Formats: sequence, structure tokens, C-alpha cells
Amino acid sequence: MASTAAGNAFGRVLHEPAFSDLLSDRRSAAIIVGAGALHVCASLIGINLWSCPFRAATGIPCPGCFLTTAILDFLHGKFSASIETHAFAPIFLAALAFTGITVFLPEEHRQRLLSALRNYEVQTGMTAWVLIGLML
Repeated sequence: MASTAAGNAFGRVLHEPAFSDLLSDRRSAAIIVGAGALHVCASLIGINLWSCPFRAATGIPCPGCFLTTAILDFLHGKFSASIETHAFAPIFLAALAFTGITVFLPEEHRQRLLSALRNYEVQTGMTAWVLIGLML
């Protein structure tokens, strides 16, 4: 019985709507889009705004290491190089674009989009699976 309860709890956690909850606060979403866009634009012109603290401390790349390089490759049309460098580059670009869309949509459309995203997250556990995949 205890393993069934633990399994049910794990399943509920996987299906929590984390991404839609994050985007429900327009200000937080705007900060994320702004920081992401600033980082990508600075990287496009050769300015490194962020070095991985985990890699600096341990010498071991973290799951996010080389993501900026992969995103830049993707933006330059080098799709296979981008995927080889970091398979999650297109996913992160899509998430950043989606976040930007939610920031600028009129409230009525924004709420409908967030509701659809929330339902999708609850049904599929998409956000948890993407994050688990990133860690693997």
C-alpha cells in the first residue's frame, strides 16, 4: 500500500502545471523573457554574460552547459550542430518564444492560452518530463 501511495504522489508531482503557473504572473514572465533575450543577444555579439558556476567549481559540465552555444548555432541555421551540442536548444527557444507571446497577448487571449497549457501539463506531465530529460 505504501508504494502505491508513493507512486500516486510521484504521479501527481509529475503532472503539476509548473510552466503555466510560472507564466500566469505576467511580470515574472516578462523578466524571464527579458533576461533570456538579453543573454542571447549579448552572446550573438560575443559578450559572455554568464559562466556556469557549477562547472567553474567542479570542472564538470552541468545539464545546461553549452546550451547558449547550441542556441546560437540554431539561430545561425546550423540545426544539426545545435542538436549535437545540446538537444534541448530548440525546446528552450520555443519556451522562451512562448513565454514572450504570453507576455504580450491581450489578457483574454492570454488566459485562454494559459488554461490550455495548464490542461496539457496536467494531462501529460510535459514540464516534468522535459526537466527529467534535461537532467539525464
